[in-house]
Amino acid sequence: MLTNPMTNTSIDGRVLKAMFGAGVEHVSNNVALINELNVFPVPDGDTGINLYHTLQRAWQEITSMDEDATGVVAERFAYGALMGARGNSGTIMSQLLTGFADGLGQAPLLTAPLFIDACRSAVARAYAAVSHPVEGTILTVARESLEALSADASLAENLASLVDAAGTSLNNTPNLLPLLKEAGVVDAGGMGLLCFLQGIQQKQRQDETQIQVPAISHLERPAPLSSSVEAYGYDIQFLMLGELLDVAAVLQEMEQLGWSVIVVGNPSAVKVHLHADNPAPALDYAVRSGAALTDVVIENMQLQARDFAMRRGQQALDAGAPEVSVIAVADGAGMQAIFRDLNCASIIAGGAGKNPSTEDFLGAIERNPAPNVIILPNHKDVVQAAEQAASLQTAKRARIVPTTSMPQGISAMVAFGDATDKNIEYDAIVAAMEAACAAVNTIGITRATREARINGLDIHQRDFLAIIDGVIGAAATDIESALSKALAFIDIEDKELATLYCGAGFAISTANDLIESLLLTIKGIEFEAVHGGQSLYPLLVSIE
Repeated sequence: MLTNPMTNTSIDGRVLKAMFGAGVEHVSNNVALINELNVFPVPDGDTGINLYHTLQRAWQEITSMDEDATGVVAERFAYGALMGARGNSGTIMSQLLTGFADGLGQAPLLTAPLFIDACRSAVARAYAAVSHPVEGTILTVARESLEALSADASLAENLASLVDAAGTSLNNTPNLLPLLKEAGVVDAGGMGLLCFLQGIQQKQRQDETQIQVPAISHLERPAPLSSSVEAYGYDIQFLMLGELLDVAAVLQEMEQLGWSVIVVGNPSAVKVHLHADNPAPALDYAVRSGAALTDVVIENMQLQARDFAMRRGQQALDAGAPEVSVIAVADGAGMQAIFRDLNCASIIAGGAGKNPSTEDFLGAIERNPAPNVIILPNHKDVVQAAEQAASLQTAKRARIVPTTSMPQGISAMVAFGDATDKNIEYDAIVAAMEAACAAVNTIGITRATREARINGLDIHQRDFLAIIDGVIGAAATDIESALSKALAFIDIEDKELATLYCGAGFAISTANDLIESLLLTIKGIEFEAVHGGQSLYPLLVSIE
């Protein structure tokens, strides 16, 4: 048993159990705070509740244990967390605990060197469980905390360093995620992890005084979200129970069906979390696989987002409206999320086959609190309606940056952020955004609906068409050939990055396979894949 943490070199299973319990309790005491911080990746507003339920289930696994071996206690606690995992942060927390337990193995005592090994294992496991890790989240807090550990320090000293580093990392998360900085908060999941570690440290110190969570640095409040915020889809969570379950196969299938995918577990129990426009296909897959389906949670993030927008919008209105803000047309939950992250104040759902009307733009302009508005149509068939709306209203200054694709709009939004940081005037901001979008080439890949001959191309129904900056430039029976032909038309000598925005039903993993193939013949340019969720176009490619 640990009685003097500054001199003793190890702890046993009973002390580890008590420390885990203190961590769970400290999280439960801060659920409301963690919930208030949760604005990423979508405003679910329940990260604290998810973490609490995850850890409460973990505690249930060990509450009646009387076990000396730390490895056994950690293993059961991690199993409970896996079974009770809820939400992104809860699932990642369960993986951190599972990795920690893996690092301990069946060790009877937790020593300082073993503590470092277990923490390394925890971070590695958590990163491996997320198909596309995002920095500025609970993952970052865990990884950067690990960097503070020293082989020359005692167990108590390393635990203190871990907690201090977690606090420092947490306060830096807004610098890594624009959405956090926009909202003036730190990452909610990272705060949950810090609270858990603080509770553990409190017990390890045998200190019953109230622990104070670190002060959150003051950050400027964002421009309000307008009431035109569009659909976010559903947050879907469930547990699959069975025999010989294939975790990798489940992950691959879920990436075809949605985004923000996390799949973890073992051959007998697989925990699934994803966001999707329709929860039915994911649930149907789980049932058809023969697994027993349980612990199903489905939440409508659209309703949560509207509630969040109203609350956050009122706060921002109280603080004063921005001088310049942007209205953008975006199709797909992923694309809409990108524009929000880049400080787009209002988003109108639309795009290929879903063109918004002049009235839609007029309403968005009217609801926008800024006196100076910039509109990004993001499709060639939307530009005129946007221009007409700008000419019909007289209450505000409204300018159109005539973006004809969402990749152009994203580049314009990056320029908007740079320009507003420099505090330059309205016309100069518009000019910077126009220059940015003009430097972007866009390739859209879609399927032909009928036979045709265009630009010397014999096109067959269901061919993959590559539309280069609005002009059909290539056709092929497979998507890789269509994209390769299109890239050959573009001078990439002065280009640095090609971003593949994956449409609805086109998995990031498939795009990464495509990138690997392209890199065999295309040199001097970096490729990346991002979830877009746009309809009709399996791929939109930005080259800049």
